[in-house]
Amino acid sequence: MTKAGAWMLAIGAVVLLVWLVVAKDAEEPRCGFDRMSPGEYCSSRKSGPRSYEESKSNSAAVASGMLLVGGTLTGGGVLLLAGGLVRGSLDVPMTRLREWRRIRGAAHTPQARLVRKIRGTHVPVVPQGYSARQVDALINQIIAGLEGRGPTVRAGASSNGIKIFPSFSITSPGLDTSAVDKFFVELDDAMDQL
Repeated sequence: MTKAGAWMLAIGAVVLLVWLVVAKDAEEPRCGFDRMSPGEYCSSRKSGPRSYEESKSNSAAVASGMLLVGGTLTGGGVLLLAGGLVRGSLDVPMTRLREWRRIRGAAHTPQARLVRKIRGTHVPVVPQGYSARQVDALINQIIAGLEGRGPTVRAGASSNGIKIFPSFSITSPGLDTSAVDKFFVELDDAMDQL
């Protein structure tokens, strides 16, 4: 768009420069390369004899046409240049807006709601319980799978209808074992409903 605008502007400027010469001829018409005076006639092979007034009128018509064409080309070129520059500056914000809309739309999916619920869950720390590092590692893998950043990981693996949950090391201090077990059962049930 900016390239076309630059070409239109250049061509329009050339036409306007030629218009300046033709406009001068509209004030003082020429016969060949010599200026005419009122009452003189010019003889040409193409158009035959013309009076000073006819030459002046013809030059004025050509000048007005060139002014219209040159002005239109120059104005269009300026608009295309400005439009190209404005569009170029809008491309980055529009890309950001499309990305924001995509993310915002994804935030309303069942997976996104489940991720928010997982992140909002707090498990009490007790004197002796599951290793927080191991529990957090599994939760991060589950979240990555729900967000599409990794393979889908489930807290409970099913074997012949029996759910088997992972075992964690016991540390001191650690996460409350009954609260973690309950959290993973509820999480697995919620993942079944996705």
